[in-house]
Amino acid sequence: MMKHNLYAMIVLVTLLLLVVSACSGVQNGQPKNDEKGKIAGTAKKSVKTKIEQTPLIYVNNREANTVQAIDPTTYSVISTLKVGEKPTYVQVTPDGSYTYVVNSQSEDVSIIDTKTNKVVKTIPVGKSPKGVNFTTDGKLAYVINEGEDTVTVIDVTQMKKITVIKTGKFPHNGISSPDSSKFYVTNTASNSISVIDTESQSVIDTIEGVNDLPHNLTITPDGKTLWVTLTKSNAIGIVDLEKGEMVETISVGKGHHVIDLTNDGKFAYVANIGDDSVTVIDTTSKEVVKSIHVGQGPHGIAITPNNKEVYVPVTEKNKLVVIDTTTKKVIETIETDAFPFFTATIGSRGTAYFTNVSMEKSHHSEGTSNETQKTSKDSQKEMLKTVVVSSPLLKTGKTYSFTFNDPGEYVIHCAPHPYMTMKVMVKNGERMEEQTVEIKDYTYTPEALEITTGTTIKWVNKDTVQHNAVIEK
Repeated sequence: MMKHNLYAMIVLVTLLLLVVSACSGVQNGQPKNDEKGKIAGTAKKSVKTKIEQTPLIYVNNREANTVQAIDPTTYSVISTLKVGEKPTYVQVTPDGSYTYVVNSQSEDVSIIDTKTNKVVKTIPVGKSPKGVNFTTDGKLAYVINEGEDTVTVIDVTQMKKITVIKTGKFPHNGISSPDSSKFYVTNTASNSISVIDTESQSVIDTIEGVNDLPHNLTITPDGKTLWVTLTKSNAIGIVDLEKGEMVETISVGKGHHVIDLTNDGKFAYVANIGDDSVTVIDTTSKEVVKSIHVGQGPHGIAITPNNKEVYVPVTEKNKLVVIDTTTKKVIETIETDAFPFFTATIGSRGTAYFTNVSMEKSHHSEGTSNETQKTSKDSQKEMLKTVVVSSPLLKTGKTYSFTFNDPGEYVIHCAPHPYMTMKVMVKNGERMEEQTVEIKDYTYTPEALEITTGTTIKWVNKDTVQHNAVIEK
């Protein structure tokens, strides 16, 4: 009898377990709805898919020392990161894994992991770094050190500096060839472009005659031509790489410019910081097809990988505007931190071209030279100069005056545009009348003055962008 009761009890417990399991299975098979009516358990998956399909936009805020990550599907800031001092240029690696932020004042690069949106490493580079870009295969990063006429080369995988390359005067930015074999660097004060062989990490050629202060640049998908912004003449210069010379120019808006091409190479978008506009160029006809008003002081520019939108930071308005490439109109405005200077996304400024092909046919050897080329004695002397005074940034029509009481040789340059220089020789003698220096077309006029002690010089900004006078002795 006891055995019979025990058997019945086991059967009953088993049946109960089966019922509970079945109910649980039904519950698990029916997704729950959350408070907003969305299906719970699927939200994370959909968010992950969205991020994979839609790369984030990164914008550097120079005066806030921050970088903000923008979700282009909602036009909202999803992350704000503290970086180094005065972040200027930014670029995303070709595979989208990392974002490199150049901090011009702290003279280093912050590397952001795009999955976590956290700074994972900071690498010291050279003096007054500006532009940054990658070989198309994503193996190497080149950081342009404007203040010492060099380029720092970083191994992206190992996140370490491997060499330094000497360039022309005041290099500013660079771009890789589609096959990653060469890297081109604009030398603003030399009116030239250095051609770096990425295997030997050395300059193998210099394209001369790229006149009127070459600044930023990009390359066509076929790898045959560079499109270079010419600051002084308010134009885009087209450099034929086979001929090794600039063969054509296209007039755009005023000021120093940033350029990006749609990744099919059909249109160029140029941000004109001096006249509040973005110029759109048909690359086949070489004609300007539209000028889009975006607000005061547009500087950076980045086109999304699908060619549908263009992002432009507007420095004086603390905003990021979005242009629809179909209508060529501003469709959205996103508020940012102070002085948004540059922006990037995966594929912007050349890194989208032939990425897969480049990674499959990579020519780079495992070992790269660790030899560092030393700066010249002249560069070392420049680094030993002492700053006497630095004027505030001068808007159009504003002035700054300084009285030179001590004899000696002084060198003056503009902090935002250091290729602008002039010399002042001060000798003992009776004080002279006030001297006036005009700042126009990214030039101090006159570029040299000889004065006596006690004489005052007044700088007048007649450009449409801000300049200043950094006085060194």
